[in-house]
Amino acid sequence: MRVSILHIMVVMAIFVFSVRADVALTKEDKDGETCYRLDNGRVSLVVDPSKGGAVISYKDKLGGDVELISDKSPRGLCLDHFQSQNWPGEMLGARYEVTDQKNDPKACVLALRYQVTGQWGGSEEERLKDLVLEKTYTLRADRPALECRIKIIAPKKNSKLFAYWQQHIFFAGGQYDRLTDKSFRPSARGVRVKAGENWGATGAEDFLRDPCAGWEALLDTQRKSGLVVLSDYNEIDVLYANCGNLTIEPMYRVTYLPAEQSVEYPTYVAPVVGLDNVVSATADYIAGYRMKTDGKGTGNIALSAIRSVNAPAALSMKVSLMNVQKPAQVTPAGTVLFDALGDQVQTKELAFKEAGEDPLVLKVETEANDAKGAQVADQFEEYYNGTYGWGENITVDMATPRYRGQRPRQKLTLAKPNPLKLKAVPGVQIWYAEGFLDDFFQVTPAVQMSYFNGSGKDRQDRVFTSHSASFLTRLSAFPYDYDQLFSYDMIILGGVKQESLGNIGQEMLCDYLDAGGGMVMLGGPMAYGCSRLSGTPLADLLPVTMAATPFDLEKLPTTVVKPAKDCAPFLEDLDWSSSPRALYVHKVEVKPWGKVVLEADGRPFLVIGEVGLNKARVACFLGVPMGSFDKGQTPFWEWDDWKYLFRQLIWWVMKEDDRFKSDSW
Repeated sequence: MRVSILHIMVVMAIFVFSVRADVALTKEDKDGETCYRLDNGRVSLVVDPSKGGAVISYKDKLGGDVELISDKSPRGLCLDHFQSQNWPGEMLGARYEVTDQKNDPKACVLALRYQVTGQWGGSEEERLKDLVLEKTYTLRADRPALECRIKIIAPKKNSKLFAYWQQHIFFAGGQYDRLTDKSFRPSARGVRVKAGENWGATGAEDFLRDPCAGWEALLDTQRKSGLVVLSDYNEIDVLYANCGNLTIEPMYRVTYLPAEQSVEYPTYVAPVVGLDNVVSATADYIAGYRMKTDGKGTGNIALSAIRSVNAPAALSMKVSLMNVQKPAQVTPAGTVLFDALGDQVQTKELAFKEAGEDPLVLKVETEANDAKGAQVADQFEEYYNGTYGWGENITVDMATPRYRGQRPRQKLTLAKPNPLKLKAVPGVQIWYAEGFLDDFFQVTPAVQMSYFNGSGKDRQDRVFTSHSASFLTRLSAFPYDYDQLFSYDMIILGGVKQESLGNIGQEMLCDYLDAGGGMVMLGGPMAYGCSRLSGTPLADLLPVTMAATPFDLEKLPTTVVKPAKDCAPFLEDLDWSSSPRALYVHKVEVKPWGKVVLEADGRPFLVIGEVGLNKARVACFLGVPMGSFDKGQTPFWEWDDWKYLFRQLIWWVMKEDDRFKSDSW
């Protein structure tokens, strides 16, 4: 039997690393700057404080001991950036202060610090100014993974708002190849695999917005080596990978920090050798797979695994297959058991039959046991296209996925005021997020009319949905500062999609309602079902249950809008003689605590309700301002009294009930 020199070198390197039990931190000069080398016998890396505290050199002895980081800028691992600053931002080439060094045989530590100026591109960003970024590298003797822990601290007197972004720019395998260097990122549509070209119908997908885990990998699939970056999924907003496959970059969600508070972002950079793909990665294992079917339900699966940050004493994977065409059809394929995971790849195989025609979804439940017997359970899934005709997870419209799984709900840990309490400020303060066609609702005139005795301190903050190639759909602004948010008397939410608000925006709006704030939600082609808010905590606080499908508009026979049997006080003294009409309404179910006050052809048109301990008032307009009407018919938004109805609804939502008394008109 012939044994390659490379195989012998890898086996020898594994042996050397397994018997070595120390780690070292040493200083060295590079281009006149003091740098720091961390080496544990498996990986050797160099940190340069003068270049943003980045890792500027990285070698993995099992991966051929080749340099992964180019000597051309931009380059390096663990590069710091804020999303609000145009790239490369102020920190890429900034000088960091070394604050601590620890050189212990079991673990070496290098700590750095940078005070953010907020100055970049000729301007100063107040919401970033005076933040302190602390970066701590830890390399342990018994772990191949490098830990990089980022701690961001707000100044003593001011709250801050930012979105952190960490970049890892390197050549997997030590050299760059557009076809064989591939990124792997977990999404609700399966692991998205992209090379430097030949991206398929879905394009490069640089900004992956539906991650279902917090890892990314960049591998040289020919040399079977590269890096996995592990981040906290609960903090992740986007998993970015440069379309040329030079970078993998976790982008974190927008974060509000009250004065003197802090947030931490732990990252692990783990080397990979022996795998040409990654289907799942955790702190315990890095896994790849191979799967083959006859297209009719019979086939085999090969699962491979190596250690990650930890080295579990045992790992089990329970495998089943779901038929995409018949989701209720789930076929068990068996369980594979891995011995103590190390640096050498272990592969286990399973055969299956009667799983149904391709495509299939591989569903895996894992259980890792550490040396002390503690168990860590996890799960992952992967879309397998097989012989499915379109060649990837897509349908005939070349846009809609054939399969989209359910993303795990992220556990947000927001820095919040305690208690959650609305803030009394002079005048009437309203925040209005305007969407498509919302101008027909005449919100601004109604808001201006609601200022009963104008104090000159009334304010309407109006924001819009914006779209860009990089960040897709977002709001032009959001009051991420709790002090600002809780100063509003009410919120008007137009046709705003779930991704525009983001998880943090939704949670803050929930907190606002929990504190007793009021909200009006408008109908429109981008609202309710199309907003993708169905099933979210924010949707739970509405007096209606919206459809889970974007196709929730129902066409009516130009039906008259009229008060329901149980009339609300703010509907009094309105002139209904012109018979305002609606052509479209959203299909919803009214919750037991919701009250229908306007209807059209028996369908709810306006539903109100009070929710929570502080009885937040919420109103949902389900009518949609669109459609062509016959001559002589009055669309509801052109009805003379429409703005008065809206004004009085605003009063009700703000709990200004005394304005409905006769002496207030």
